[in-house]
Amino acid sequence: MAYDVTRDITAGPLILPGVRGSVGAVYSGRRTDKPGYGAVVELPAVLELLTAIETGQITVAQAQAALVPFLDQLEEYDREMDEWMTRYDYS
Repeated sequence: MAYDVTRDITAGPLILPGVRGSVGAVYSGRRTDKPGYGAVVELPAVLELLTAIETGQITVAQAQAALVPFLDQLEEYDREMDEWMTRYDYS
């Protein structure tokens, strides 16, 4: 079960307040081995980060670092779901 996350993110001098996301999202079977699989971040915030990169306001590394809080939340979610699954026998 996915849950919503709202947080401010900072990329260098750029601050995006109240960025919405979700962790535990269901995706297709593609990119399952990629960091961030199962996390969703609102497209307008991602586009704003890309525009800031394009205009030289921030670097790619700063944009990537800005999304780390969503990755951290996803890791926490994965741990919670692993613990939850061990409490129940689904065989």
